[in-house]
Amino acid sequence: MINEVLIRNFKCFEKLTIPELGRITLIGGRNNIGKTALLEALFLFLDRYRPDMILRQYGWRGIEGVLSEPNAMWAPIFHNFDIDKEMIIVAAIDGRQQEVKFKFNPNYRPQTAISTTPPPKREIPTDEKGSTSFSLDIEYTGPDGKKDQLSHLTIDHMGRPSLNFEHPHHKYPPGVFLASKKHTPSTDTTNWLSSFIREGRENEIVEFLQIIEPRLNTLKIVTEGPSSFVHGMLEGVPRTRDIHLMGEGMEKLLNLILAVAQCKEGCVFLDEFENGLHYSGLAKIWEAVAKALRKYNSQLITTTHSYECLRACFEGLAGYQDDFRYIRLDRKAEEITAKLLNYEMIGEAIKTSLEIR
Repeated sequence: MINEVLIRNFKCFEKLTIPELGRITLIGGRNNIGKTALLEALFLFLDRYRPDMILRQYGWRGIEGVLSEPNAMWAPIFHNFDIDKEMIIVAAIDGRQQEVKFKFNPNYRPQTAISTTPPPKREIPTDEKGSTSFSLDIEYTGPDGKKDQLSHLTIDHMGRPSLNFEHPHHKYPPGVFLASKKHTPSTDTTNWLSSFIREGRENEIVEFLQIIEPRLNTLKIVTEGPSSFVHGMLEGVPRTRDIHLMGEGMEKLLNLILAVAQCKEGCVFLDEFENGLHYSGLAKIWEAVAKALRKYNSQLITTTHSYECLRACFEGLAGYQDDFRYIRLDRKAEEITAKLLNYEMIGEAIKTSLEIR
């Protein structure tokens, strides 16, 4: 699990320190304070193998495309769009500190394979300069202080991102990001559910979803043309129904519990926990999520701006008090700070009607 974090020069954070995270960490604060950005920074720390690691974060925010040049593609993730400053994320995972640095390199020279074919003969002008490129250099340092991974994020001649590895990379905790503005791809949902169906354990997922839909009897994967989708069978209904047609809450809870199961020893990042969920069932959902997180030894870091969600969290986690941390982001002048509250402190705040969202 991620125990603590330090972020420098990422989006709205010039410097942000969070000294203690729990198995369940809920992040609150006003609009445009950095709640989603905090999730993105932590997920970026784990998202080490994908060349679209930055682009897909834009997609989660509803941005459909960016120009294939450094200032458009990479500058928005740097504080004040200053791409010349180094961005650093330091995280303690299971008590062992690790670090990643992002640095724009305008003079990157990609390594090329050695060719056994002689180069073509041509006249070379005496003022010809060697070709240069650029990259976003990404360097990971492991708990022992040694370089754990070095990669270069580049833009190829077709304008597509490419990730080139220069140094070996090692195992790291898995992570899943569930965005608030974009549906989880059906291929991900069906792939995650398939493992439960193969093992005859789909009832574990059904029982979780019955918190908001008691009529649900079973889940199936249905193929329609070239694609497959998750369908549910409701009591009294003669045929299955696509989970997307059962409401936003059903789709959200399905992907949440499947993501938790996928992230054994890892972390699920969920933006806006309460979206699509009626307040009356939130306490039971929190309790069920806490139980699943312990079962799969996973961690959940999520955001909210709802007092009802926070109150339901307090009610639902009565049996999981030690697992919970609440982080409230606030802005003082131009600096964003984090205030940490535990379960007991949240209870006192709710009792005295203290504003802590």
